[in-house]
Amino acid sequence: MPQREFDITIEPDGSVRLHVQGYKGKSCLEAVKLFERVVGEVKSQQATSEFYEPDEVVRYHIEQRQ
Repeated sequence: MPQREFDITIEPDGSVRLHVQGYKGKSCLEAVKLFERVVGEVKSQQATSEFYEPDEVVRYHIEQRQ
């Protein structure tokens, strides 16, 4: 299984920058949607070379704890 990484930077103005690595093809968009639900609307996007590789199937398990 490939190593997947999320680099999250909170800027001084409160905006959040997310860099997703380890996803092939458009599967990264699903990961971004998860973060978007937590931190809010995506204002801009920039695709990496991994985005243009063949898609892979990714399954998510989300658990909410209180």
